[in-house]
Amino acid sequence: MATYLSPGVYTREIDFSYYVKQISTSSCGMVGVAERGPINKAVLVTSWEQFINKFGSYLQAGYLAYAARAFFDNGGSVLYVNRIAHLSDPTDKSSLTAVKSSVTLKDRRAVAAILETGTAGTDRITWLARQAGVDGNGISVELVASGTDTPLSVNVTGQAITVNLATDGEADPVSTTDQIFAAIAAKSEADALVQVSTEDTGIVQSASSANLAGGQDAQNTLRVLAANEGTWGDRLSVQIEDGTLDPATGFNLVIRYKDEVVEVFKDLSMDESASNHVELAINERSEFISVEDLGPLSGTPDYRPATGGFSFSGGDDGLVDLNDTDYIGDPSQHTGFYAFDEIDALNMLMAPGVTTANVIHAGITYAETRKDLMLVAEAPIHLEPLETVNFRKGQGMYSHAAFNSSYAALYYPWLEINDPVTGKRKLIPPSGAVAGCYARSDQKTYVWYAPAGIDRGQIFNALSLGYKASRGERDVIYPEGVNVIASFPDTGINIWGQKTLQSQPSALDRVNVRRLMMYIEEAIAESSRFVVFEPNNPQTWRALIRLINPFLQDIKDKGGFYDFAVQCDEETNTPAVIDRNELVARIFVKPTKTAEFIELNFVLTATGADFKEIFKTA
Repeated sequence: MATYLSPGVYTREIDFSYYVKQISTSSCGMVGVAERGPINKAVLVTSWEQFINKFGSYLQAGYLAYAARAFFDNGGSVLYVNRIAHLSDPTDKSSLTAVKSSVTLKDRRAVAAILETGTAGTDRITWLARQAGVDGNGISVELVASGTDTPLSVNVTGQAITVNLATDGEADPVSTTDQIFAAIAAKSEADALVQVSTEDTGIVQSASSANLAGGQDAQNTLRVLAANEGTWGDRLSVQIEDGTLDPATGFNLVIRYKDEVVEVFKDLSMDESASNHVELAINERSEFISVEDLGPLSGTPDYRPATGGFSFSGGDDGLVDLNDTDYIGDPSQHTGFYAFDEIDALNMLMAPGVTTANVIHAGITYAETRKDLMLVAEAPIHLEPLETVNFRKGQGMYSHAAFNSSYAALYYPWLEINDPVTGKRKLIPPSGAVAGCYARSDQKTYVWYAPAGIDRGQIFNALSLGYKASRGERDVIYPEGVNVIASFPDTGINIWGQKTLQSQPSALDRVNVRRLMMYIEEAIAESSRFVVFEPNNPQTWRALIRLINPFLQDIKDKGGFYDFAVQCDEETNTPAVIDRNELVARIFVKPTKTAEFIELNFVLTATGADFKEIFKTA
């Protein structure tokens, strides 16, 4: 309490304007195999174009890209993607079997081997290896004068060059340096090994066999790696050119992907103290590569990569031995489903096309633990309607535990599309399109509206269904918790069910109620944090009620509740509760139910009948 020491007017603010903030209801998380992109890291994409830029296009090895496209086509706009690959040890994120493509570039310090024969001023010849490097040290040259009146000839055995000098009748050499040059040039095997030069024009004398020396290989100076793992990187190449502004000391690096130039970095330096050092200029900026300077700190111009074009190789997608554990992940490593741990604004979760019981059960467990998202799952491809019931219950040919949770929903059948890769018909899992319909439903109405029916449940860009369930078949499988996707002649393909996988009948066996409850629970919980550490007294209780009531009243006014009540008083906060430093509130809601079964009664009456009387008895 403030202490006033002299007369005057003192002001004090008391803020009763707290309100429940709006939260996300339609963001989606997908786990799957992609062409490229970070592995075991949740990455936000907000359009199909962004997905392609970050994760590549369609893969026949998985359905992630197909599901992402269906999500955006059907109204989704916020998608978190976690690309996975096999980990040889699920508890060690570094045991990734996927490998980045790379290429290691050599510097410009290669030196060609050299040999000088003869005497300066008369017959000195310089022999220089055509190719720089230590291999040139293996080239030998021998000048031989043998016999009388012999012609000039050159023999090459491996890397040994023997020049048989022309001789006269006295067996003396008569070949000039110019004639030696011509003979070497005429012998393709010799010309490919050495380049000869001289300033002399005299007669060349014999010389014993001697090796060229001083050849030095170029050293590794720059390693260029694909931005992330996978065979996609094998389609990268790098072109090294002399710098544009400073060709004597700088260099340009051009990146091509699928033979198209995608990035250009100009006037780079190998000097780590320079502002244009190659690592500073490229790493964290390039979408396609990263680089590692392998040279010394000073990085003189000779340490620049040699000019030319170089292809990447060695990439591996890490799909061999990929299994359920890779999709499920490890909480300590934040892999698989657990890569989304840091994403608070997540409302839907799926592993498109992965229909193993282990993955679905793990997804349910993850959703139930978080309590702020739903798992959207699908039945396996090519099942008959009754087989989907067996799959849901773990009976018949299935032996897993039944799926039982209000935090998950199961959809059937798969969707038929025109495959952009092959141009042929292809079945894809429905989960991506279903999640898009969830998002579109929220955009058009509210989260408590059922994402199903001829409007909010209409699926776009699907040609047909993997199985067209009849009304009788729908009557059998829908009560068992399988949400059918149906095809109608006049309205197209529609989601025709909205049950959760909860076995016990209650309000939470419907998707719209589960999503409503997740919404209000998260929104109120986040907005109620201002109460933490406040005095546990009636003033704080009333403040909490003032926060919650307008939020729930707004939902009621918009059709989400039939009614609600909030209790936070002496009854919920007994002395024992207060002594434990706890504050307890009860929020009672009567969620609005959807009209799923429409009964139309047609009553025939006599001509003179009174409708008002009939209304009372019909």
